Amino acid sequence: MSALTVLTVVFVVSLMLGLALAVRAMLYGVERQPPPFGAPPPPTPNVRFSTPVVSAFAGAFGASGYLLTRPGRMGVAAGTVVAVVIGALAGAFVVRVVRRAAAFVPEHDPDDPRYVLQGHVATVTSPIGPASDGEITYVVEGKQHTLRARGLDGSVAERGTEVVIERIEDDVAYVEPWVEVEKRL
Repeated sequence: MSALTVLTVVFVVSLMLGLALAVRAMLYGVERQPPPFGAPPPPTPNVRFSTPVVSAFAGAFGASGYLLTRPGRMGVAAGTVVAVVIGALAGAFVVRVVRRAAAFVPEHDPDDPRYVLQGHVATVTSPIGPASDGEITYVVEGKQHTLRARGLDGSVAERGTEVVIERIEDDVAYVEPWVEVEKRL
C-alpha cells in the first residue's frame, strides 16, 4: 500500500470524523449539563479541545489534505504539511469564535432565580385569600418544600387546590389555580 493511499484513508476518515462531530454538536449542543441543584459548578473546560474546535480541525485537515495530495497537485509531504496548517488555522478560528460567544452577555438573565420553578405544580396547604398569604407545598428532586404563597391578581385558593407557580420573590410564591391555567391550554 502506498503512502498516498494511506494518507487518503487518513484524510477521508478525518473529514468524516469532523462532519460527524459537527452534526453531533448541532443535534445535542455543546453546553455541558448543569450540576444538580445545590452542587458547586464544575470547572471551566478548556476551549482548545472542545467539540467545535476538534470538528473544525478534523474537517479542514481532511478536506484540504484529500484535495491537496491528489495526483497533479502538491506532493504528498507538502500537501500533508499544508493540510495540517489549514486544520490548525480552522481550529484557531473556531477557538476565537467560541470564546467570543462565551463572553457574550444576554440582555436578560435566562436563569433568573425567580422563575426557576415557573410552571411547577404545587398544592395549597393553607388557604390563600385575596389579601392574605397562604402556604403551598411542592416536590423537587424527591424533597418536599413549603413556601408562603399569594394568588396572582388577588385570586384565592382553598386548601388542597392544585396551583401553578408563576414566580418566587422574597420567599413568597406567586401562584395561579391549575384550573385557570388549564383553560388557557
